[in-house]
Amino acid sequence: MASCTSTSEETGERESTAARQFDLLVSKQNGYYYHPFLRQQPAGSQAQSFALRTLSELGRDPKTSMGSDQVRTFRRGALETSSLWGRDWLIPLWRAGADEALGTGDAVEVNKARTKGGWYVDSALGDDSDAARLGSTWAALEVLDALGRLDDVPPADRAVTVTWLRSLADKPRALDQSSALARSLQLLKEPVPATLTRIAAPRTDDFADLTPDDRATRLADTYSFVLIQEAAGKRPAIDRQVWEPVLRDGAATLPYEQLYSLVHVLKAAGSPKSVFAPVLKRLDGERLDDGTVRDPDAYIGNPDASLFVQRLRALAGWSRKDPGLLTALEREEKSGDVSQEGAEQLNRAALRKATAGGDTSEQAQRLCANPQVLPTTVTEHNATQWQRTTLNCADAGASTDTPTIGTWSLDTPDRVVAAATVAVGLADGDHRDRIPSWITVDALKQWARNPDRFTTLYEYTLVVRAYVLLDGPVDAALREALGRGVTPYKGCPGLPDLYQVGGGDDACDLKTTWGVWTLDRQLHGAMGWLPTGTPRSGK
Repeated sequence: MASCTSTSEETGERESTAARQFDLLVSKQNGYYYHPFLRQQPAGSQAQSFALRTLSELGRDPKTSMGSDQVRTFRRGALETSSLWGRDWLIPLWRAGADEALGTGDAVEVNKARTKGGWYVDSALGDDSDAARLGSTWAALEVLDALGRLDDVPPADRAVTVTWLRSLADKPRALDQSSALARSLQLLKEPVPATLTRIAAPRTDDFADLTPDDRATRLADTYSFVLIQEAAGKRPAIDRQVWEPVLRDGAATLPYEQLYSLVHVLKAAGSPKSVFAPVLKRLDGERLDDGTVRDPDAYIGNPDASLFVQRLRALAGWSRKDPGLLTALEREEKSGDVSQEGAEQLNRAALRKATAGGDTSEQAQRLCANPQVLPTTVTEHNATQWQRTTLNCADAGASTDTPTIGTWSLDTPDRVVAAATVAVGLADGDHRDRIPSWITVDALKQWARNPDRFTTLYEYTLVVRAYVLLDGPVDAALREALGRGVTPYKGCPGLPDLYQVGGGDDACDLKTTWGVWTLDRQLHGAMGWLPTGTPRSGK
């Protein structure tokens, strides 16, 4: 017989590996944890553009099956940001098969942005400087070229644009402006003046001493330098020994725009394919089923998701010490944007108590005694609000009174879920003995054995939790229903121990996972849904 023992070191390693999956959900925007369903949402049009461009740069032919409604949403967001650059961002999506992203009408709209002076104007920029004119002209020409409509520009108009561009070539200007000028001339099939090609490559000997912001600027300047040389048909002289380690160290974390710039620079410099393997690994890992990519850098966390992470850590027996989370909480509370709405104040109080410990705050006690925050009468219509608030009060360490509870028939899934929510909420608030007599094992039995009656996995776990709280027998029929109704929904990429929403939604969800893990804890770990290494008793 194989041994069932393991060393504490091995168990600790399994636990730490499982616990670290939450690191994937830390928001780079504000330090809170974000809800994992966001990982099913594609990056915005600008980030999407650079990610798809990077895949194309590395020899991939990215395709997307994004639905028409979503493409239209992307297009609307891009054009609201910028009429010209927004269309430029849509080019890779259009080339990947999203036909609604661009059309012949876009060429007409771009041509309307052309002025008599030869340059194009993007009203979103709110600027009429040479820099703005060059950027808008570059974007406009890229869109016309992608649509195959650049040759339709009348020769006289084309000549005016070329004359204007050449008039700017002799004046020293920032590298990004020079690259826009050079690329615009290249698109118009015009030679690039020597005054531009003689611009020196940005220095790299001081790169190790630069701040992160200065390094980003140096990369942007180097990318601009490369574009100038390419526009002139020259191979840029780039120090691969500096930039290849930058890609190696930053492939997994750089924003998509910087990642694209760095890949383009190193491709132009002749770096071997092996250098780009980490980039492809990252982008392949971020691809969604429809061929687009997600952008975790843009996801915004919040106290609600963070509190569920802390609840899950508690269920698994993992430490809830989290200095980064406390920093995020303190930063928000010191800002002028923090919500003063009672339920959100309670949420933050619960999160602080769950993370930092200490005594229950007077604020939490006051909020949990406020009937506008925690209802004193529970109906089938407000049961969910009451239960979630009661749970927050429990996490904040604040006691709650037993509410007045109405009665209703358990004849529909929604009403059964509402009744189960009442039972679970009373147990969470340490009032298990106050579960109404009309919520019975017999009333819940057939519902607990039929997971297909519920639209989400979370609703089903609430019903089974209530059934078990009332000492309903965990017999073979219930175990079969649980195996059928819960186990198939385990895991998402990078989140192996979390559970999916269910009901056709395959996104992982913290609240659903809390429901599943709590149910398994009630069953003393009998179903094996808690993470590997979690302490449990074998009832």
